Amino acid sequence: MIRPSKVLRIYYLATFTIGLGLTLPLSHAISSEDVGARGAALLILSWNILFVMILPIILDWAESRYFKARFLALEEVAKQNPELAEMLRVQCDKLSLPNLKLAVIDNNDSEMFTYGLWGNSPRLIVSNQLLNKQSMEKEIAPSIETELTRFASQDHTLIFLMFAGFQVMALVLMHFARTSYHINF
Repeated sequence: MIRPSKVLRIYYLATFTIGLGLTLPLSHAISSEDVGARGAALLILSWNILFVMILPIILDWAESRYFKARFLALEEVAKQNPELAEMLRVQCDKLSLPNLKLAVIDNNDSEMFTYGLWGNSPRLIVSNQLLNKQSMEKEIAPSIETELTRFASQDHTLIFLMFAGFQVMALVLMHFARTSYHINF
């Protein structure tokens, strides 16, 4: 079974590959002097920023389609499990995470996973087992706290900036190969 964290890794791989693929015609545009080096670097940065911005949309779509996730706000969670809702509210206040939504998936997997865009509108993926438990177990609270802390400290932008750096290096190498060795890609 595919897991939510695997969807994120697939997205990273796909966007990195697309970025490298877009670097090939960009290299040709530089060698034909249609685009300058600064313009090429800005294009690479721009499409990587686009990849960061559509990340939550792609993950929301994947959860809805493949995991049949239903998205719940904390108010809705409080109706089914008030202890869980209160614990989540305290953690979100502590970490300054606004508008947390739970993506509840129907499986027995214990994986918890968070994502979002720049700390806004975080999503926490949990199984329906967790939502339906009426008493909070001691193992669940630290797991949720760890996952929300990881989300608050992670930044997908850094990953895509690294992708942009690799793509610029590939662009420079391709341009060097074109000009020095007359290799056409």
